[in-house]
Amino acid sequence: MAPSQFRAFLCRVLPVAALVAICMVASTIAATLAIVGVGSAVLEASVSSRVPVDYSADQVALKIPRLSPEIIDAIRRDRDGSDSDSGTPGGPTSQTPPPGSVPTPGPSGGATPPPNTGGPATPTPLLPLPTRLPTMPVATPTPPSLPTLPPTPTPPVIPTLPALPTLLPTPTLPPLP
Repeated sequence: MAPSQFRAFLCRVLPVAALVAICMVASTIAATLAIVGVGSAVLEASVSSRVPVDYSADQVALKIPRLSPEIIDAIRRDRDGSDSDSGTPGGPTSQTPPPGSVPTPGPSGGATPPPNTGGPATPTPLLPLPTRLPTMPVATPTPPSLPTLPPTPTPPVIPTLPALPTLLPTPTLPPLP
């Protein structure tokens, strides 16, 4: 490497290296002053909890019993809508009177109304509902036609740069004695 090339290299690298060194020294001094600053080692606040908490193990563990097959059968019957075997333990009891039975008079002396079977109640409308709703004509606007854009121009061809010259190998220094 020629002396003029070495000087040009030093002129480019030396300011950058000096700036990095100044930044490192400044950040080290700032960090040291922040750590050594007044009262940074003492926290003047209570960090203990005001709520007493017992983290020991629970005395009684929660145990879930096994599911009995009768419950599974009752669920299947409920899904199928069959109430034929409703007298099983845990199953629903039928509140509708069996067919052919006579309703017994209640405490008021009259016949008791049939109990609610749990189905949805159909409310009686207060006003007659119209069978056909009137329709209103709705005008649908047509969107305006969009203008066509001009064709995009093709970019100019960028010439390629010439090849860079190859650098000379760096000289090796003789070993130190």
